[in-house]
Amino acid sequence: MCILVALRRDREGGELWLGANRDERLDRPWESPRLLLDEPPVFAGRDLVGGGSWLAVNLEGGFVVGVTNARRGARPGPRSRGALVVDLAAQPSLPSAVALLSELELGNYGRFNLMLADIATCWLATNDPAARIERAVAPVAAIGNDPLGAPGERVVAAADRAAALAGEPGPALAAALEELLADHRGEDPLCRHGETYGTVCSTVLGIRGGALVAYRFAPGPPCTTPFESLAPAPRPRPH
Repeated sequence: MCILVALRRDREGGELWLGANRDERLDRPWESPRLLLDEPPVFAGRDLVGGGSWLAVNLEGGFVVGVTNARRGARPGPRSRGALVVDLAAQPSLPSAVALLSELELGNYGRFNLMLADIATCWLATNDPAARIERAVAPVAAIGNDPLGAPGERVVAAADRAAALAGEPGPALAAALEELLADHRGEDPLCRHGETYGTVCSTVLGIRGGALVAYRFAPGPPCTTPFESLAPAPRPRPH
């Protein structure tokens, strides 16, 4: 996944909205999101080459983990970045996932940028050029292929446009994020097309009060592929 933007807002018990495009080789096989793990319940797409996932939601913990390559075409490492996503999403809570991340030798994975978020907190991590984990202070955060400390125009534009949508009601916000992900403006648009590489799928999801309330998925380029709802029944966060 090569663009991921998260918007947190303080309403209705707290909300997290996330939009993500996965950019990949067009011939790389994958499966659409489903329940990958039962305990805890983790809802995610599955990469059939490296294993694991590019984006995973812990339905009980109420948090999301997503990954991008830190460099376009970055080579895989000894350990799978996708497996790291699932391992973190399988933790009981976001703090537990961040604690596990801080204990791992991140240099064993291919170059990556990582986002972990719930309704209250967002964490960003990378191993390019060295391991780094930081808390995002702003209510909007975005990652792509660029270094965390030097986001490119594509990442900055995605964050700025998402921030401008903060006042929209939930259904309108979801639709606006779908439109954002399908955008072709600029030299490096959010929705990419190529003969061998491009945007292969797109996701918009919403978490409110710790429960997944929307999961919209386009199994192809979002500019030409309709989004459909794949959200499982909302599960309350345990107290």
